Amino acid sequence: PIREANVMSLVCPIGPERNLLDPQPESCHRVFLDTPVLCPRRFNALLELEGKGMPHVIIDMTYTLTEGCSARRLADRAISKKSLLRERLDQICKEAEAAILGDSVAFIVLTHRRAGEDRVPICSLLAAGALHQHLINAKLRARVALVVEAADAHEVHHFCCLLGFGVDAIFPYLCYLSLLRVRNCTLSMQTRVENFRHASEFSILKVMSKMGISCLQSYKGAQLFQAVGLGKEVLTKCFTGCKSVLNGVGFDAFAQDALEFHKIAYPPRGPLPPLVDEEVEELQDIGEYHFRSIHESEIHMNTPDVLYKLQEAARTNSAEGYKLFAHWQNKITEQTEIRGQLEFCLDECDPVPLEEVEPAAEIVKRFCTGAASLGSISNEAHQAMAIAMNRVGGRSNTGEGGEDPDRFSPMKEGQMKMGAAEWEIFEGDTSRSRIKQVASGRFGVTAEYLANADEIQIKLAQGAKPGEGGELPGYKVIGKIAETRKATPGVGLISPPPHHDMYSIEDVAQLIRDLKNANPAARISVKLVARVGIGVIASGVTKGKADHLTISGMSGGTGAAKWTSIKHCGLPWEIGVAETHQTLVLNGLRDRVTVQTDGQVRTGRDVVMAALLGAEEIAMTTAPLIALGCIMMRKCHLNTCPVGVATQDPELRKKFTGQPEHLINYLFMVAEDVREIMASLGCRRFTELIGRTDLLRPSAHLKEHWKTADLDFTDLLRPAWTLQSMAAETEGSMFCCVPQDHELAHVLDRQLVLRAAPALEDKSQVMVKDLAIKNIDRSVGGILSFEVTRRFGAQGLPDDTVHVKFKGPSGQSFGNFLAPGLTFELEGDANDYIGKGLSGGCLVVYKPGQAPFKGHEAILAGNAALYGATAGKSFMAGIAAERFAVRNSGATAVVEGVGDHGCEYMTRGLVVILGSTGANFAAGMSGGLAYLLDIDKTSLNMESILLEPVGAEDSKMLEDLVKDHARLTSSAKAQELLANWDKTAKRFTKVFPKEYKKALESMKSAPTEKKASDTQPIVQNGAKDLEDLRPNSVHEPQKKRGFHEYARKSMSYRPDKDRTMDWEEIYASQTKKSQQWHSWIQTQTARCMDCGTPTCHSPNQGGGGCPLGNRIPTWNQLVHEGDFKRALERLLDTNNFPEFTGTTCPAPCEEACVLGINESPVAIKSTELAIIEYGFSKGWIKPHPPQVRTRKRVCIIGSGPAGLAAAQQLNRAGHLVQVIERADRGGGLLMYGIPSMKLDKTGKVLRRLQLLKDEGIEFKYNCEVGKDVSMAELCTQNDAVILATGATQCRDMRSTEGRHLKNIVQAMDFLTATQKTNLDAESGQSHIRHSSSRKSPPYDLQGARVVVIGGGDTAVDCVATAVRLGARSVLQFSRRDEAPKQRPSHTPWPCWADTYRVDYAHSEVKALHGRDPREYLVATKGFKASAEDPSRVGAVIATQANADGAAVIEYPAELVVLAMGFTGPDKVVDPQGVLARDQNSNFKADYGEYVAENAPWKNLFACGDCRRGASLVVTAIAEGRDCAARIDSFLMGETSLPRAAPLAANPTFFQMPKKGDAQPGLVKRFQRKRRQNQDVSEAFERGLLVEPVLEEPEAESKASQAATSSMKIAVEERGAKVGMDEVAVSSGATTPKWLLAGFAGLAIANVALLGTVVALLR
Repeated sequence: PIREANVMSLVCPIGPERNLLDPQPESCHRVFLDTPVLCPRRFNALLELEGKGMPHVIIDMTYTLTEGCSARRLADRAISKKSLLRERLDQICKEAEAAILGDSVAFIVLTHRRAGEDRVPICSLLAAGALHQHLINAKLRARVALVVEAADAHEVHHFCCLLGFGVDAIFPYLCYLSLLRVRNCTLSMQTRVENFRHASEFSILKVMSKMGISCLQSYKGAQLFQAVGLGKEVLTKCFTGCKSVLNGVGFDAFAQDALEFHKIAYPPRGPLPPLVDEEVEELQDIGEYHFRSIHESEIHMNTPDVLYKLQEAARTNSAEGYKLFAHWQNKITEQTEIRGQLEFCLDECDPVPLEEVEPAAEIVKRFCTGAASLGSISNEAHQAMAIAMNRVGGRSNTGEGGEDPDRFSPMKEGQMKMGAAEWEIFEGDTSRSRIKQVASGRFGVTAEYLANADEIQIKLAQGAKPGEGGELPGYKVIGKIAETRKATPGVGLISPPPHHDMYSIEDVAQLIRDLKNANPAARISVKLVARVGIGVIASGVTKGKADHLTISGMSGGTGAAKWTSIKHCGLPWEIGVAETHQTLVLNGLRDRVTVQTDGQVRTGRDVVMAALLGAEEIAMTTAPLIALGCIMMRKCHLNTCPVGVATQDPELRKKFTGQPEHLINYLFMVAEDVREIMASLGCRRFTELIGRTDLLRPSAHLKEHWKTADLDFTDLLRPAWTLQSMAAETEGSMFCCVPQDHELAHVLDRQLVLRAAPALEDKSQVMVKDLAIKNIDRSVGGILSFEVTRRFGAQGLPDDTVHVKFKGPSGQSFGNFLAPGLTFELEGDANDYIGKGLSGGCLVVYKPGQAPFKGHEAILAGNAALYGATAGKSFMAGIAAERFAVRNSGATAVVEGVGDHGCEYMTRGLVVILGSTGANFAAGMSGGLAYLLDIDKTSLNMESILLEPVGAEDSKMLEDLVKDHARLTSSAKAQELLANWDKTAKRFTKVFPKEYKKALESMKSAPTEKKASDTQPIVQNGAKDLEDLRPNSVHEPQKKRGFHEYARKSMSYRPDKDRTMDWEEIYASQTKKSQQWHSWIQTQTARCMDCGTPTCHSPNQGGGGCPLGNRIPTWNQLVHEGDFKRALERLLDTNNFPEFTGTTCPAPCEEACVLGINESPVAIKSTELAIIEYGFSKGWIKPHPPQVRTRKRVCIIGSGPAGLAAAQQLNRAGHLVQVIERADRGGGLLMYGIPSMKLDKTGKVLRRLQLLKDEGIEFKYNCEVGKDVSMAELCTQNDAVILATGATQCRDMRSTEGRHLKNIVQAMDFLTATQKTNLDAESGQSHIRHSSSRKSPPYDLQGARVVVIGGGDTAVDCVATAVRLGARSVLQFSRRDEAPKQRPSHTPWPCWADTYRVDYAHSEVKALHGRDPREYLVATKGFKASAEDPSRVGAVIATQANADGAAVIEYPAELVVLAMGFTGPDKVVDPQGVLARDQNSNFKADYGEYVAENAPWKNLFACGDCRRGASLVVTAIAEGRDCAARIDSFLMGETSLPRAAPLAANPTFFQMPKKGDAQPGLVKRFQRKRRQNQDVSEAFERGLLVEPVLEEPEAESKASQAATSSMKIAVEERGAKVGMDEVAVSSGATTPKWLLAGFAGLAIANVALLGTVVALLR
């Protein structure tokens, strides 16, 4: 639609059609629409034709749930088995028929306008399709136009579906209404509507062009769609004749979906209260294009967990890591892919020993990487894949971007610097890609390129975007890429659609022959897209002599593809491979062609599935790129890949860390996985798997869900050998075993090679005269050019070394890829494709001497002459037909006239046309020059070109070319022009591409710019200093490259010494927001890249990522735009208390930030706190009580973060909530466990508690369950009770010698007493905030020495509290060693990094006392009494490991604080021990269900730290939110509260079953019948992993005791003698285990229908 808009149109007549065989004046009484997407003005104009003899009727596309509730109607419906939706469809058809026959209406308008709280909308495609088919059957369709006033049509695919199934025009009124809410838009409403329509129209044209259709009239009603998972009843009623696979859902499923959507729009209990206000409420982002882990989001193949686990396995060659990755990936496949709905028939197989199975080294040879071109990915990534695949014997693919000739030669042994990686190159290594792809773009396709191929792949179509060519943005077309592609640097490249040179199966067969001639030794492959009917196409291509077929699935493809390209295109490869295999066997062709598949193949299970369905080879691209470092940013098109994989930015390429070994490791682990499955299936050789669909069956779990219960895999799994072969009586082979006969033995080129032998041996001159040629002689010159290139490389032979003069009509592709030094002279005429891929040779064509016609008036060359030419010259003394010099990228041509579409997509070279030009000349021309004689401007496509007069230099060059033309062709036209050249020269016009001219001008200015840059100062300290030079705050920061342009700056602390003087928050005050503040926060959010797979917002198995699923990319974008209010709404939608997490959370989200891979992460925590505090300062955060109360009572025990989150969510749902707290103030841990300098009690905690009270939550303080009230009473008096008491049982050292001494206190007692004293002092005088105003603290530490035992956050808080209480010295003991400065291998990104850190308390102690307080490798052995007071502690006796073993050290201490973590909730709440507890003393309750086990009350739930163990505040909030949703569903039967746990989308929750355990099936999350319990085995110290602290000193290992030195070292004051710099997290390298849960496999049903969208809102 861009380059050939002149042959495309959306204009279409609608309305009653008359008899075509009897034309009358009334036949013209129709309405011509210029577009099928109507604006309000056009729609109203149609309705106003009522008075002009074109009446209309409006038919409602909704139904009410109360329709037909009489007993008779219900009985009729039960007998007919028709749902309300189906009944309404029948009514619509009857109403329309009556309107046509009775009222002679001209337009039928189907509308959603009546949709509302009491009326459910029907999918407009169902209604329109049913009516269209009904009117066709009634022979009434031609008498009426069908217009849809749709609320559910909002995407291009929706429009195309409606048009394709018979709709004449669409009025998407709800889309237009939604345009009112476009952010930061100052355009008028009319302009917005017109822009939307223009984009929609262009996209419809694009879809049509991909199908090869020019006019909307041909597309409308053509039903060019394929259905997947639709039932026969639906197809028959609504989409008669539509091709379908996998019989599936019927009308009942659509009715159920419609009701579910309707409930979302109109909750039965009314909407939840607004989070901020209705003005900024937004629809949920379900993650259709980017991964989102929250709520009911779209499931993606690439989740943060599988990404990092795949990379970890590949980098460390960990078989265990790969198995976990494969387990998670296969679970996701069960929910997303067709193969996931199938299972192996293991119970019907006889396993064989693993050692008898084909070795992995042979299996990996069947693997290849997909076609990722150099340009789409970096040189580093491209070469890494090539080297790895060549080492294992597999194949890498160049993609359609050519290949650097330097890579054709073997590499030298040694070290090679690539990006940030050092590669070890071995003797024999090569980075040559064995598969060379040839696409319609012909980028870099030269004779040398083809000669260096083992396999040549014709890209007939790409699975992820069929019908389109590749596209490379201009900023990626630089350096070697531009040179390799023969393009202009800086100018974007778009491949022509495939039909330019592969319009028919015959054209494909010709191209196969051309390429086989260009390299007789190479295997010729054709890449096809999976679709219904692909078997016939594959058979035709095989008969066309293809050696190899690649069946590409709809998944995968470039990350640079447009959204409209990658959605709703193609079918799963499982369908394509099965049909291809069956059809080839049926036609007796399977034995002569190898079948390969690609499309998100990741694990051994995927490979075996592909083989069983019929594939011999497997292509993988995404997974190998992930193994090399790709993180699925989905920003490939922006050239901003932060890991150097999909970018050409030299600075970003330096960040590439992949190694060929990483990919090799991965491939061998996949192969070993394949071997294990083969052994279990009883197959020893891989060939025994191919086509064995009898070893597959539908999974049992499909029957458990109403959407998958009717899926029918019969056709897919039909064994090919059961089909009766049409070609042979005997049973055919299931795999390729017979080579194709390409019939090259007797082609004309064999004579040419023999005659040119002297030239090939020693470059002697060879002249062949009057060689007869016929039009059956095709691809002449291909084999000779191959022999020249094979011997002499790209430079070939000297000009005119071999000169062959042919006489007669040549066949197709004359001069095919003609090499330098070869001159082909043709006296006659040439068929199509003459000079295809011309690579340096010379072509001369002229009419036969005896011909009576004039040469310049006759067509002497067929279509597509010089297609993809890269070098050489061509002189044609006649006219060339259509598509002359398309994609010319270097050849010089003189021709005496051309047909339509000349010089289309040309990027280099020179074309001189001495005659007329057809239409659409120079469409998409981006480089090279053309000179036209007597120009006709109407025939030019002016979009990309400029016209200039010919200058003196141009005139001289043109004269020389015309002289050569006259000399070589004896052209009368050339001689005539030369006779008066001065006059002739003025008749020429220079066609100059705009982009080419711009590039030339920039090249001229480049030296000046370089000279100016030389004066810049040289940075001496490398990349780190360069980073330091980047600004952290600028006015109006740019987001596209913000991550690279700006440095991180998080919210600053107050000076260390200053903040120890008070109990105020450590953060610098920001109550008044200046412009500087806004610039800073917008600059910091500009660093967020809005990742395609945002690892920050999804919790991963390694402790990184946000447990709440905060929409971090979304609110970063909104803050960057300055829209704080909407950012606040998005933040509060997932996080109830950002003011708590923004201050206390250790930010696991930042640990998982993509930027953290190679630089400082985004300041997420600072942004979160900035948003919430800005919201409070603006008064946006107000109490929002629920509008309706359910009268259900819920009691929550505990007012910590989990309890408060559950309370607010349940209160929002309308329940009566009471929170019981045993302390005198609410907040739990937030109030007394976290000191006020870390979390302001008055300004944050009490403020939030007051808001909750104002929303209707009741708080009851000083009430202890188990003492003041029993659990039984609460469960009886309330409809639900939640245990949210937290983990309050502290670890102790009760058996340690001296533990009885005074001043040895638990951390929580120490913190609680201090905080309570401070708060009591503030009561009634909150404006007084200085420590000097407070009463004496409970612990008098002035001048005292304090020892804190423990390494977590609580210990840090105790250190800071002791400092503020005046301690003389503070030491913190850690049993682990000092953590490394760099991220260690056992905690890879995006896990929580086990690295050296400095917390606020450590820097304070260092500022005051001159040293870091931490002592490492310390084990406490006992406590020594004070000499002054034997009842009090005086010292701590401990051992400290060092290089010589371990020494016993005595640490003086007047106060010892035990901060060693927690062992679960205390026993007060359950004194009789009724409730079940796990091994860590936590209450047992399944994750996601939260029902307390063994409880005599069915309404008792447990969540938060009391259930899972001590953890982060953010984790507690997430559990509270999720538990609230579960309880709301328990109380009301359904819930409108969001689940916080990303159950279905996150593989973290899929655990490997232990040996002997039955593997649970996938069950829908709300329909789980059986749940397997698995305890949380690792404790957390508020998020930082800690090692288990043993309560008894006797538990110390004997080895440690033996190593203890008997010498005791008395230390009076260690002070600054201990040299330690910064903080490290406590030990606990072990990854915590998560609870097992089985989650929903909502199966594939990729229905090509419009769902009734949530946009039908109140």
